Amino acid sequence: MERQSNSLEQQSIQLDELFTTLADKKKFNGNIMVLDKGVPLYTESFGFAQLASSTMLNTDSVFELASVSKAFTAMGIMILQEQGKISYEDTIETFLPDFPYADISVDHLLTHTSGLPDYMALFEQHWDRSKIAANQDVLEQMKLHKPVVHFRPNEKYEYSNTGYVLLALIIEQVSGTSFADFMEQRIFYPLEMEKTRVYNRRYSQESIDNYAYGYVSAHHLGKYCLPDELADHDFVIYLDGIQGDGVVNSTLEDLRKWDRALYTEKLVSKETLEKAFSPVLLADHQPSDYGYGWRIRNDSGVGKVVCHGGGWPGYQTWLGRYLDHDKTFIYLSNMEQDGERTQAIIEAVENILFDRPYRIPE
Repeated sequence: MERQSNSLEQQSIQLDELFTTLADKKKFNGNIMVLDKGVPLYTESFGFAQLASSTMLNTDSVFELASVSKAFTAMGIMILQEQGKISYEDTIETFLPDFPYADISVDHLLTHTSGLPDYMALFEQHWDRSKIAANQDVLEQMKLHKPVVHFRPNEKYEYSNTGYVLLALIIEQVSGTSFADFMEQRIFYPLEMEKTRVYNRRYSQESIDNYAYGYVSAHHLGKYCLPDELADHDFVIYLDGIQGDGVVNSTLEDLRKWDRALYTEKLVSKETLEKAFSPVLLADHQPSDYGYGWRIRNDSGVGKVVCHGGGWPGYQTWLGRYLDHDKTFIYLSNMEQDGERTQAIIEAVENILFDRPYRIPE
């Protein structure tokens, strides 16, 4: 049945109906925040943070952001660029000597136009799974095995986590500090994102308070469990030390602060942000739909949208910013569900926010 929303109060009621219905049907487990001009219109938690102890989520629970992390890595590069320490046109070997591929620039890594294959297949084929890999291992494996590039730089767009791992290495090389410390010192601390950090749970062997553990469906067992317990998800362990393409962990309130900062010049200039939120032009002069750590969409009904999703076993995340209307949707889930349902939920929320008929996903 289609529904219609209008006022902010009515939108809040409709959002609650949407997520309460999904949670009651066990179709959503996670945290939600919807902002209107920076003010929370709707904030709620549903379900469990830890199944074994029956610990419930709360609105301050800390989630792995998965690829929503890429916007933070890109911001690190933009900060260094404004300091004159990096140019977007610099080639990778400028910072990482003996890099085995020529003519790939920082810009190509940021916009997924490098042609570099994703490192996960490389590690699945060659890595000793008794060890936990870190970023330097990604670089060394590329030097050792030299996987074939998929296309020439800027020939086309192809999403590649490898580029953002290399960007994290470049940040370390240029700043002289660890990626985690750089993120803390230059982004999280200045924005008072007190509960946000780069966190590799298995690699660091450290636990943090109020953590939302991510669960996947073990169909053969008829239950949800940690991916660590399933052989076909062993990569969550042996790839756990890798940073830049993921592993920023955060909360709803900290992500609200991040969203607000991106409307200001607290971190970088408006000109730099505009470049981040602009699609790259490919070699054939066709625009891609990706900027610097953000997907970009222009919609006649909602205006310009910059957004990014994230997926990792146990986590599905999304941060969407409707720039022309100053509306934001933050979606953090720690229970595996299919991508179609996630997309249907995002569409329902967008329709509520823009006073269009919406449908609660079945």
